[in-house]
Amino acid sequence: MRRAPATAFRSILCPVDFSAHARSALRHAVATADRFGGRVTVMFVNDPLLAAAAGTMSGGRRQFVQRTRVELARFVKRALATPPHADNAIAIVVVTGNPAEEILRTAKRLRSDLVVIGTQGLSGFRKVFFGSTTERVLGRITVSVLAVPPSKGARGATTEPMAIQRVIAPLDLAGEWQSDVIRAAKVAAAFDAELMLVHVLAQVQTPPWLRSTVGPSGRRRTEAARKALERLQAKLPPDLKTTARVLEGDPAHEITRLTVGSPTLVVMSLRGGAGVWGARRGAIAYQVLTHSSTPVLTFPRRRLGGRFAARLSKAVSHALSERDRIELAGIDALLSSASARKRAIR
Repeated sequence: MRRAPATAFRSILCPVDFSAHARSALRHAVATADRFGGRVTVMFVNDPLLAAAAGTMSGGRRQFVQRTRVELARFVKRALATPPHADNAIAIVVVTGNPAEEILRTAKRLRSDLVVIGTQGLSGFRKVFFGSTTERVLGRITVSVLAVPPSKGARGATTEPMAIQRVIAPLDLAGEWQSDVIRAAKVAAAFDAELMLVHVLAQVQTPPWLRSTVGPSGRRRTEAARKALERLQAKLPPDLKTTARVLEGDPAHEITRLTVGSPTLVVMSLRGGAGVWGARRGAIAYQVLTHSSTPVLTFPRRRLGGRFAARLSKAVSHALSERDRIELAGIDALLSSASARKRAIR
């Protein structure tokens, strides 16, 4: 039995460009709307030059826009195996202008709380649409975004969209992480999926004369993170299946490795930079999209409201002690090593 929606994705905007990866994004948007009780608006942005040229032809600009609406409706019908329920019908929007600007403007006008957008990859010759539109949208958008990369299968035609079995939640235990857990838990509950809490420890670059002492401290750091995640698991709802992993290395690489296997959704709250995705192309979410075919759902970094959020936030805040924070940052390892070296010199 499907659980009641645990979070609000009521107004979902899905920009398309009539391509194969746009069809995949549309299927994900509709599946997400079905899960969360939302409504999907599909939009297409006409090129101003084409619109101007159409104005000089028979029928003029109005007929050109109407033809676009007809083709967009046909695209939606062909993309979906089954039409949505009557009370969840898909709205269609056709505008003219700069694609990125119009997507941002439409999301604001419709008060969208989720934008679902397909990507073609972030490098090489397949970067055209992503580089000219999607990357600009992701850099400036201030609402949640579900980015859907190309499927590595047979164009994803036989894969059920959003058939999620596992939700991966990367956590920064040394920073703000309570809202990350709450949001990821809500998404996992909505999909009846396993929630995997992940913390990736950065590799500590140490000079040769300190490596013999950093080893034990590194193990303490890993153990502290593992215990923190275990305590956090104990605070989550008992009917939510959870696992925890502590890894070491490059965060994007380690997260990408975890996406191999069962259908997975990566859920992240991102901080810093402009927009929810940040300004840097090297951000973790960008790299995960580059190297995997796993959708990535990102939330804007902000405080959560509501009584449930307040209670859960208060409960999980005890899952990480101040000692754990210090050990996770590796500060105690460096300080203890330096002290031992000073005593040896004396």
